[in-house]
Amino acid sequence: MNQIPTAAPKTLGRTFDTDWSIANVAKLMRANANRGVWRSTQTTGGSTGVVNQNYLRTVSARHRPSGASLIFLRLEAEQCWYLSLCFVASGTAFAPWNGGLAEEWLWALFGEDRPRLVEDAANPNVRQFTLAM
Repeated sequence: MNQIPTAAPKTLGRTFDTDWSIANVAKLMRANANRGVWRSTQTTGGSTGVVNQNYLRTVSARHRPSGASLIFLRLEAEQCWYLSLCFVASGTAFAPWNGGLAEEWLWALFGEDRPRLVEDAANPNVRQFTLAM
């Protein structure tokens, strides 16, 4: 459970409906991400997996109106912010990448730091973004 997670159509986190805007979900996700870090190294006693799993539940979300599924967290070892973002066609299938909606999410989560993001677009369905802290 220490491998960095990637977004998928099914999320461990909360599902938000039409009463939540992208900006409001992003604000909540950023606050939740600030409450912890993703630890990629094992600690004595093996509690890292449990801590990471609990953190992942609070930093994962599905936003039905935009069709986005995302994970937004802080990576301890890399000392950076991390976003994994994909779009969902149905409950279990990926939708094509939506550049316009992706930009809305990126600006909502990273604000004026958006131009400094490093993108990993190796997977056409799921993209990862990092920002050094």
